[in-house]
Amino acid sequence: MAKDVFIVGAGPSGMACAYTLAKAGQSSLVIERENTPGGLCRTLNFHGYLFDIGGHRFLTKSDEINKLWHEVVGDDLLLVNRLSRIYYRKKYFNYPLSLLNTIWNLGPVESALCFASYLRGKYLKPADDSTFEGWIINRFGKRLFDIFFKTYTEKVWAVAPKDISADWATQRIRGLSLKVAVKKALLGGRKEAAKTLTTKFLYPKTGPGEFYQRLKESAAGRGAQFMFNKAVASIRHQNQKITAVEIQNSQYGMAQALPADYLFSSMPLPVLIMSMEPPPPSEVIKAAQRLRSRSLLVVNIVLDRRRVFPDQWIYVHSPEVRLGRIQNYKNWSSAMVIDQRKTSLGLEYFCNEGDDLWEMNDVDLIDYAVNELERIGIASRRYLINGFVVRCPNVYPVYSLDYRDNVAIIRNYLGQFSNLQTIGRMGLFRYDNSDHALLTGIYAARNLLGKGHYDVWEVNTDETYLES
Repeated sequence: MAKDVFIVGAGPSGMACAYTLAKAGQSSLVIERENTPGGLCRTLNFHGYLFDIGGHRFLTKSDEINKLWHEVVGDDLLLVNRLSRIYYRKKYFNYPLSLLNTIWNLGPVESALCFASYLRGKYLKPADDSTFEGWIINRFGKRLFDIFFKTYTEKVWAVAPKDISADWATQRIRGLSLKVAVKKALLGGRKEAAKTLTTKFLYPKTGPGEFYQRLKESAAGRGAQFMFNKAVASIRHQNQKITAVEIQNSQYGMAQALPADYLFSSMPLPVLIMSMEPPPPSEVIKAAQRLRSRSLLVVNIVLDRRRVFPDQWIYVHSPEVRLGRIQNYKNWSSAMVIDQRKTSLGLEYFCNEGDDLWEMNDVDLIDYAVNELERIGIASRRYLINGFVVRCPNVYPVYSLDYRDNVAIIRNYLGQFSNLQTIGRMGLFRYDNSDHALLTGIYAARNLLGKGHYDVWEVNTDETYLES
């Protein structure tokens, strides 16, 4: 077995990797910038109120991951009845779509126009199918695209849907169609329905962080080591092998170089490339520089209200606000709040590092977000008790029209290294859910252990998994 095994990142992929290695008797050192495991799936405690960083359903088609969740969380894994809606034109649309609710909200004239537009898209295929916009129009019609996809997509990516690859649609929306949605509304659920239409999901009683904390404890008990509040300063290599990892405190401090026999990296691909010493060839660096990601900013607030809305989350499609999605954590699990007379909300904004929202101070951000809540009629600021802000860089890989070519260049270069595997959402530059990230960590660990030969880049290329 390898002696000095490093895992960069204690998110889902890194934790699954460490856990799998530890169970097989292989020690590892996990390096994490934050002070707790889970990455984007960690749970934050604010004066006793628990917050996700965005909501994270435990939903999978993998028997292996489902078994892992139950093995680790056990009786503290809840089965939750899903309720989520779309807010648009000051009305709430059921999501998954409900035929009568949609017709009622749109009105008979608009509904008829949407249906006509759907038929035109379906049979005439008027748009460029290689783009996100074209893919949606050809399957849903232009009017439904404008209502249910255009504004929200622009909020998430800050680029026109015509400049986003259709891969985004085929990966995240594949299996969902107007026909499926109408059949669901009229006839009820069926086994083969798209995953988005699933009406139940699993969720740890005290949030997803509970799962990752237990993974950490189990892995540590079998020899895994963890270094929190640490960042990777550089990754040294020679003769197509990683030789050392240079580590420093997240905020400051001298770097310490540690010899490495093997490296698993869930760092964002561009960050990994820029961290390598000596630098990769210029074409690889240029490819990394062309890859972009979106960041997430969450304004978390506590309101002096017993009930705000019944949903776990709401998609905000209304263009008059920048707010993208609202999480209501009390509706995920009652244990997320310490006082059932109060409600905790997560107000999600998609942004770029350095833009006006990202740079706004926390007090002004809370004020800004509460103003938007009032504007769309969700809650009044007079109920605000307290709040805090979380900024998460490099959360969503942007599927620009040329992203595949750039990833291929980087993947070809990294494939030359005999003791390096990249894992996880940003490590593979693929918008995967946490169950897929877990699988990439498990598979990568098995590769090192000699218990299989898995191509982690191919996880989630042949199954339908939807939503963030």
